[in-house]
Amino acid sequence: MAEDSAPPVEQMALASLNDGVSTPFAKAEFSDRVLIRTILSRADGGAGLAGQTVKVGGWVKTGREQGKGSFAFLELNDGSCQANLQVIVDAAVAPLGQIVPTGTCVNVEGLLKLPPEGTKQRVELRVEKVHHVGPVDPAKYPLPKTRLTLEFLRDIVHFRPRTNTISVVARIRNALAYALLPTRSSRSTAFFIYTLQLSPPVIVRVLMKCFKL
Repeated sequence: MAEDSAPPVEQMALASLNDGVSTPFAKAEFSDRVLIRTILSRADGGAGLAGQTVKVGGWVKTGREQGKGSFAFLELNDGSCQANLQVIVDAAVAPLGQIVPTGTCVNVEGLLKLPPEGTKQRVELRVEKVHHVGPVDPAKYPLPKTRLTLEFLRDIVHFRPRTNTISVVARIRNALAYALLPTRSSRSTAFFIYTLQLSPPVIVRVLMKCFKL
């Protein structure tokens, strides 16, 4: 019973990317994307993963061009944790003006590297390929970088999960609901979806590519 009730945090951190190949993190269950949580939640902050090639995706929290437009820094978040992964994109890899606006959705692949000494990051991603870009219009994107009130978020409910406060609440609720499932096998095929009104969760079981409510 103790084994079934314990959340598989350590197992997820130590799972392999490919069968028979020892790697220190796991891919997302239904794609080859690596969750940012599995990189940054390690005791070393991800520094031990330097030299690994990974594919990550998420939304740009902040972005800025540097070196007279030769490269850009992105703070990328996929909702799996509060922390952002610093991503570096060269102008030769992708049009920087398209990917730096806050709210842009990107799916990128690259090499994890140790940042220069004196920086707060423990690891960063040097992008080698950009697989997808979901651009936004900076003039119309409704989530500014400033601190937002809950009253403000009521008018843009579909964007609330991208904010720090609501994303934390969603992860806590998901973890609590996940812990209520009786066995490890049922947990491995379940997701928890919450409506915008935060009504009781709908458990979605995924079995053999079929979705059953």
